[in-house]
Amino acid sequence: MSEYILTENLHLGVTPAGTYYAVQDNAAESGRLFLHRLFQEAVTPLFTVDVACELSGYKKKRALEFVHWMQEAGMIVGQEQSESAPDETLERLLPKLLRTLSDEGKAILAESRGLYLGSAGFTHEAAEELAALSANLTAVYARHKELLHGNLGYRQRAWGLVDASGNSEVGFWPLYIGQNRFTLIIGGIPQFNQPHFKRLVWALEMRYGNTEIPV
Repeated sequence: MSEYILTENLHLGVTPAGTYYAVQDNAAESGRLFLHRLFQEAVTPLFTVDVACELSGYKKKRALEFVHWMQEAGMIVGQEQSESAPDETLERLLPKLLRTLSDEGKAILAESRGLYLGSAGFTHEAAEELAALSANLTAVYARHKELLHGNLGYRQRAWGLVDASGNSEVGFWPLYIGQNRFTLIIGGIPQFNQPHFKRLVWALEMRYGNTEIPV
């Protein structure tokens, strides 16, 4: 049940939209830092003024206004029940979560050097090749970032192979966690607007996260 957070006995939870916003870029913005800090809690914290100040870095009045704004923006939600971070190892967790993130049940998580950490629905050979390709695409984006992000104003960093109707056949979605950059490779249409995407990011944050976002 979602309620207005600025009341007693509600836990601070991150929405799927907030999850996507947190990890799709590495620009050090206030909302993104707040969400990264929240994801580094093993259990969703009970809302208090002190928690709001700690997560936002602001003093009382500004912190409360900021939490209100984050909820209005759909980034966080008040929950009556607490949630806990996944307690399984990534090796066991990834295949189960990854297959839920694609309408075809096909997804890979790759790290920045082009090695894959987990896969679902792809053969081992295909996962290796796509993970290696993701590293090349990262290098291409880095070379052309000024044009794409600056001159043209494209905010998204994902790459995709699309069919004649513009539907994605395979997409490459960056995930920025602390000082690390991962790529989520998805066959078919991505399914980000659901709890499993949040649990994947939460597991990665617990293992690799910190609140210093590289620029």
